[in-house]
Amino acid sequence: MGFDGFPSGAPHTPLPQALLRDLVPAMSDPAELIVTLYAVEAISRVPRYPRRISRRDLRESRPLIEALGTLCSSRDVDEAFSDGVNTAVERGSLLQGRSVEDGVWTEWIVLNDADGRRALESASMLPVASPSYGREPVYSSAPEIWQSALGTPLPPILAEEVKAAESRYGSDWLHDAFAESVANGVRSWRYVQAILERWEQEGRDEGDATARPAAGGFETSRYRHLFRE
Repeated sequence: MGFDGFPSGAPHTPLPQALLRDLVPAMSDPAELIVTLYAVEAISRVPRYPRRISRRDLRESRPLIEALGTLCSSRDVDEAFSDGVNTAVERGSLLQGRSVEDGVWTEWIVLNDADGRRALESASMLPVASPSYGREPVYSSAPEIWQSALGTPLPPILAEEVKAAESRYGSDWLHDAFAESVANGVRSWRYVQAILERWEQEGRDEGDATARPAAGGFETSRYRHLFRE
């Protein structure tokens, strides 16, 4: 199919120079290029801070779907989209975060620039780790997990205790326990400890308790009886 040319006065999407100069030559998977370009375009249309797009909205972009279907025909669209997002996050061009409203998680995608990083540092935007390649996730230490979840520095008096929990349970569990606590409306280290202890004793529901925060918050949480002020 031929192309008739760009219409006069058509909107333009600004592309970071580093994207064309440094990132594109390093990309080997067309899914990463497609996802990155459409994420840049979508985020550029957000009028004010925080400039971000939900992962679901990006996935539902028809031009993106068509591009993935054409250039990544050996994979289904969902697989190609996930590959593209994960690779871009692993490379560092995009960042992911998530927030909870009315008991429902929303996953967000931001550019790895000052605005995007500032959005992920806010208390309402918990970082999401890329599951690929076995490298360090976005959250890499107990102080960073605490800061991201609660919006305050890790108190020195609790530093050793929280780091010991990270060593025992792993950073993934520590991150998700904080996310569970925030989702239930509780910002308490003792409550996070109760969640970790319950997971250790009884296992985790289908591997990700953060996907289903308690509808009634703390008062109906199954961890309430473990937590005492």
